[in-house]
Amino acid sequence: MKTLILFTFIISILACFFISPNYVYSIPESLTISTDKILYHYGDYYTISGQVNQVVPHQLISIEILHPSYPHPELVALEPSANGSYLQILPLRLKTVPSGNFFIIASYAGAKNQTTFSYIGPGCNPQTFSPSLSIRGMPANNPRIVDPYGNAIVGAVKVGQQIQITTDLANGQDCVMPFAYIVQIEDSNAVTQSLSWITGTLDIDQSLNPGQSWIPTAPGTYTAQIFVWDSLDNPNSLAPPMSATIDVQ
Repeated sequence: MKTLILFTFIISILACFFISPNYVYSIPESLTISTDKILYHYGDYYTISGQVNQVVPHQLISIEILHPSYPHPELVALEPSANGSYLQILPLRLKTVPSGNFFIIASYAGAKNQTTFSYIGPGCNPQTFSPSLSIRGMPANNPRIVDPYGNAIVGAVKVGQQIQITTDLANGQDCVMPFAYIVQIEDSNAVTQSLSWITGTLDIDQSLNPGQSWIPTAPGTYTAQIFVWDSLDNPNSLAPPMSATIDVQ
């Protein structure tokens, strides 16, 4: 008797789902999004594509593109095809957008998804800018000797003490600028004791304080020669050569 009552109850519940005209059965909306590559350069075209599950009539896919360090997102709206797929091709032509990660957020009928890609901004043409790294006319400057924590060293350096030779760099150009920061240390006889470098990229309006380490092994007076080039392979000077004296005791 109990089994018959339980069976009748289950049948009644199922009838509410499949027989009652007031019940609407729906599949949750889903949305995918991707790009054709994970890394792009200035001037490239990038493709955004994906799929929606269940096409809703007259419903557009809203895509928000967030640029790195750029305050204005780009908005795109498009309609999916009959089978739910979508595709949009866009150019990367904004010189004011520096290198970094793009975030792309898609929304459709209550569903939301996102993806990212990396971007390398426009490089500078050496013939179109003044041979200096600058913001508001301030060239690469202030070469100085600091400890590993960035604190200025006052007075003589001790033998065996680790120091950093650092300089202030800033990119005031309207393009992304690669650079090589080179430090050559010579003794009082102009004999090179150390040669080291750092390579990197400065985004638009970005400043940086690169530093190269050195540990003196003998007392004396040394000179740190500092160069800022386009690259190690291209010794086009981006700033006048600088120097700093190091007194080691």
